[in-house]
Parts: sequence; structure tokens; C-alpha cells
Amino acid sequence: MTTLPPIDMSQARGAVPKQRARQFEVLDAGLTTTGYVHLVEHGIPADLVGELFAVTREFFALSPEQKIAVAQPAPEQVRGWSGVGAEGIAYSLDEESHGDLKEKMDIGPLEGETPGDGPLAFPNLWPGTPERFRPLWEEYYRHMRALGADLLSLAAEGFGLDPGFFAPMFTDELSMLRALYFPPQIEPPMPYQYRAGTHTDYGAFTVVNAESTPGGLQVFDRQGEWIEVSTSPGSLVVMVGDLLAEWTADRWPATVHRTGNPPRSVGFERSRLAFAYYQHPSADTAVRELPPFATGTTDGTADLLAGDHLVEKYVRQTTFGHAGR
Repeated sequence: MTTLPPIDMSQARGAVPKQRARQFEVLDAGLTTTGYVHLVEHGIPADLVGELFAVTREFFALSPEQKIAVAQPAPEQVRGWSGVGAEGIAYSLDEESHGDLKEKMDIGPLEGETPGDGPLAFPNLWPGTPERFRPLWEEYYRHMRALGADLLSLAAEGFGLDPGFFAPMFTDELSMLRALYFPPQIEPPMPYQYRAGTHTDYGAFTVVNAESTPGGLQVFDRQGEWIEVSTSPGSLVVMVGDLLAEWTADRWPATVHRTGNPPRSVGFERSRLAFAYYQHPSADTAVRELPPFATGTTDGTADLLAGDHLVEKYVRQTTFGHAGR
């Protein structure tokens, strides 16, 4: 497997065209081969990341009775907390699985910073404790939103488009920030049960920030092999979602991935915390191939609407494929 350098966001955001072009080359090489790239020099303060991990661990350490006060309200309203086994994310690919061995906490666009009146503009649910939870999450979300916009700008420019090409599609963006807490596995998992089952993400870019503990991110690469992806809070991992695959006509296929189980020798004592930022466009965005990849022909099917795609996937993962049956 070819080893690529990480994306240097200070150069990708810079004023030197050759440096930006080089960073796009690395991005393109990674996303067409392994399906992911590492990203450094992102400008997110290390103190913020450290506090974010600490306060979120405090939240997951609360009793179920305390966390249920911010429980996810409904399958399509992906906000708030849910407990171990509440999702079977492999069902988003129509694959049967046992419930994932994780807890999660989600927020979407921040109040007062987006119009907030679209069909998927659900309110965020904020726990009353820990006290610093909300401001830390909001600050990190803003960093992720800016980083995602910069990645889209880099992609557009690399494909010969205006750097602002994607911006109108994200006016009322539906991006989400999720914390994934994987508790120690006191009992062995059931066969083919994982901390998070095999899936692709649903939007444009996904940006992951995770602890470097056993039982972590695994990507199914283009050669059909599961590979372990190294993670640390100082380095981000970037992957491709369904809509970005659609935009690029699968030049960048959606990244198939899962969160593996830790070895049994440490599984009973090792937990893991990760954050994933899912970059989603406005609900009414019609997703079609970008101009560089468009063939000029159509099979007569309607454009994929971003909001419809998200709802379908959300409902599958939280109802274990039973919605509408």
C-alpha cells in the first residue's frame, strides 16, 4: 500500500497556487486509492481539543437517567444521545447486524447561525451538565464547518471549478457533529458485531478526530482489504461520503469503514472516544455529477435530493431496517 503524506491545511488554505495544487494531488491520490487521508496543520487549538475530549467523557460517564434527558427524539431527528445497541449502522447499507457497541451524542447546525426553518432543521439538545459542554461543542463545530468549506474549495479548484462552486449548496447546510463513545467490552461481542458496523457516511466529507486506543477505525480499501487507520487527537482523518461520491461520479468512491473491536486481552478495560463531523448540504440540494465528470447523458432517473437521502439513511440505522414495513 502506498503511504501518502498528510494534507497540510496551512498550504491548502494558502496563497501559493503550487502548494494548493500539491495538497489537492495528495487528497486526490488518497481518496482514489485507500479512501482516506490524514490532515494536519488544521488550526484547531490543541487546548480546545483536549477540553472537548475531557468534557465529553464526563458526559458519557453520567448515569443513563441523566443522559436520557437529551435522548434522540425520533429516528429522523438525529440529535442528542442514544445508548449501546440503539443503532445498527450497517443497516444503512441494507446489511443485517447486531446493535452497535457504542453510545453517541449528536448536534447539528448551531442556533442563530443558520436559518433553521428547513425540513431537517431540528433543534439541538444540550445537557445541563457538564457545564462547559455546550460552548466547547459549539466552538469545535465552527472549526469543523470552516475546515469542511475549505476542503470543498480545494476539491472544486482541483477539479478546475471556481473555488466557491459548492458554497451555494451549503447555505442551509445540515452538517452534524457526533461523539462516539465505545465502552469497555466486558462481554465478548456476538459474531459479526462491532463497535460500529460496516457502512459509508451519507454526505460530502467526513472528518474524524479520535483517540489512539485499540479497537478503532478500519477502512475497506480499493484492493478489498480491511486496513487499520491510525488516529490521534492532533491529526484528523478525512473520508468520502455518498454525496461526494455522486458528485465525482465515483472518482472518489464513498469510504466503506467500521469501528473494530479491541483485542480481548484489553477489551474488558479499554474504552474509546471519537468525534466525527459529517458535512451535509442543504436539504433541497439536487446532487448530480460535477461538470468535469458529467457525461451529458441521463438514464431518466430524478436527481438525488440531499435531504431525502439523509432521512432514508437515518431511519434505516435507527430502526434496524424495519421502517415502513
